[in-house]
Amino acid sequence: MGLTRKSAWLVALGVALVMVGCGSSGSGTAAGGASGRGAGGRAVQSPVQARGIKGENPATEAAGTAHLSAADCERLAGLAERQTGTRLKRRSTPKPPLSRCRLSGPGASIDVYLDAGFAADQRFHNRIDETVQFNTENPAGLPRPVPHVGEKAAYDADAQWIPALGSLLAVRGNRWLTVTISDAGRSDRRLLAEAAVLARAGFKLSASG
Repeated sequence: MGLTRKSAWLVALGVALVMVGCGSSGSGTAAGGASGRGAGGRAVQSPVQARGIKGENPATEAAGTAHLSAADCERLAGLAERQTGTRLKRRSTPKPPLSRCRLSGPGASIDVYLDAGFAADQRFHNRIDETVQFNTENPAGLPRPVPHVGEKAAYDADAQWIPALGSLLAVRGNRWLTVTISDAGRSDRRLLAEAAVLARAGFKLSASG
């Protein structure tokens, strides 16, 4: 083969290799780019937005502005005083998304706490699940469903009373409300009834927040 012909052959071979390389690069770009195609011509779907590590959905569980105002705390105190027959001191922390009304008096202590933060509903259910897991051998620590307090749900699952803590936990929408109550001489049944009254009032008062 002459020098001229050999040189021309090498140039042609080089051009062919460059074209093949460009073609491969283009296919790779298409796999992750506008064509939406992967290996074998299969369509590549847009990734589904992942939930948080505890099941939170960033797209639908934003924090809200609901809160227990100082005026709400006064109304709750009035209810609690009628139930306990005791004059109670008030301490209000009204700023959302975590607001609080603390009431205290001789032999009585009541804490009404509203969480309207991100994924409050999911965190409520996670808390109940964890409480069950850690109290399998402690009946007083197991949550007990309570009707007519939380969101309407099967088996009254959205409101739970934990006797060992004197706490009623309930959720409506993305509002998680907790009432923890201690009143000397009151039975568990009486404490639950008083906590339920305060919880329903707390949800009603904070509904327009």
